[in-house]
Amino acid sequence: MELHSKLQELFKKEGKATLEKVKKVILEEKIECKEIQRALKYFLSYREKGFLVRPTLISLGSKAVGGDIEEIAEIATPLVLMSGGMDIHDDIIDNQKKQNSRFTVFGKFDKDVALLVGDALLFKGLISWYKLLDKISMQKFIQITLLLEKAFFELGDGQAQEVSLKGKINVSPEHYLQIVRKKAADIEALFHIGALIGNASQSEIKALSNYGRCIGMLWILGDDVVDMFNPNELKRRIKHGCLPLPLFYAMENPKIKSRLRRILLKTRITKKDAKTILEMTIKFAGFKKTKSVMQNLVLEALETIKHFKNAEDLKLLVEDYQNFIEQM
Repeated sequence: MELHSKLQELFKKEGKATLEKVKKVILEEKIECKEIQRALKYFLSYREKGFLVRPTLISLGSKAVGGDIEEIAEIATPLVLMSGGMDIHDDIIDNQKKQNSRFTVFGKFDKDVALLVGDALLFKGLISWYKLLDKISMQKFIQITLLLEKAFFELGDGQAQEVSLKGKINVSPEHYLQIVRKKAADIEALFHIGALIGNASQSEIKALSNYGRCIGMLWILGDDVVDMFNPNELKRRIKHGCLPLPLFYAMENPKIKSRLRRILLKTRITKKDAKTILEMTIKFAGFKKTKSVMQNLVLEALETIKHFKNAEDLKLLVEDYQNFIEQM
C-alpha cells in the first residue's frame, strides 16, 4: 500500500543516512562476477524505498521517549542488509517475480543468482553487526542482539507456518492471524530497539513494542487487501503462496464455499476467475471482517501511545492505516 506524502517525507528524512551507508557498504565490495554485481546494483535500485523503513521505525521509537538518534544509522545499516537478504530468499520461496510492478532480484535474474545475492547480504549484515561493538556499549549491543535473536526466530516460525499453508484453502482466519502476529515480530523489534536507544522505561518499552506489533500486523493485512485487487498477485498467491485474509473469511460462508473451492482448485486461474473471487469476497463480508480486525489494531495502537509526549509521528503512521481502512 502507498504511503501518503507526509509519511513519505518522514521516511526520506529519517532513513536517508542509513540508505547512504547501505549503498556504500554494498558497493565497496570488490566482486569479480559481473552477474552478481549487476544483481546487487539492481537490488539497491528497486528496494531503495524499503531501505528507509527500518531506520525510520527505530528513529520514531527513540524520539517518542526523547532519545538521541545519532546511533540509528549505525544500528539500522546491518539490519537493512540482513533483512534484504531474507527478503530475497522469501521471494524465491514465494515464487514472487514481481513486486509493485517491478521485477524482484529473483524475477530479473535466475534462482541461483538470487540465492547468492541473498547470502551475500546476510553475511555482510552479520559482519557489519559485529563491527557495532566499536560504536555502541557492550550492554546495549547484547540487549539488542538478544532482542533480534528472539524476533528473527519468531518471524521465521511465522514464515515457516505460512509456507505450510501453500495450496490450503480450509484455514481458519484465527489461525492465519496468529501467523500474521508472528510475522510482525520484526516491526515490534524495531520499535523496541528505538526505545532501548532512547533509554526508555520498562513501561515505555512495553508500550512501543505493542505499538510495533500492531503496525506490523496492519502492514501485512494491508498488503493482503491490496493483493486481492491485483489479479496477477492474487493468482500467484493462490498457486504459490498463502491466501489473503479476506478470502479466508469469505470461505467461512457455506453459501459460497463450494463454488470458491472449485475455482481455487483449478489447474489454471484466469483473470476472470480472479475477478469472480474478488466479487464474491466483497459480497460475502470478507473485506468487512478484515476491516474490523484492522480497525481494532488501529485502536490498540493508539491506546498504547496515548501517554507519550512525542507521539505525533507515531500517530501519523496510524493515520495512514485509518485512511486506508476508510477506503475499503
